[in-house]
Amino acid sequence: MSENPTDRCEACEVCELLKALEAAGRGSRDQSMEVDARVRYRRHMGETHRREIPLPT
Repeated sequence: MSENPTDRCEACEVCELLKALEAAGRGSRDQSMEVDARVRYRRHMGETHRREIPLPT
């Protein structure tokens, strides 16, 4: 999640929490936590903010 697709919308606590979880997983090398946070973030963005986050290539 190097890009910040929420730049143009109001601050969202759920987005910030999920980004923090992803960073914590990456920092502790817990790939399961990192991937879970990314999946939850993409789902949240689609359902709440009506934005599609492209899958990493």
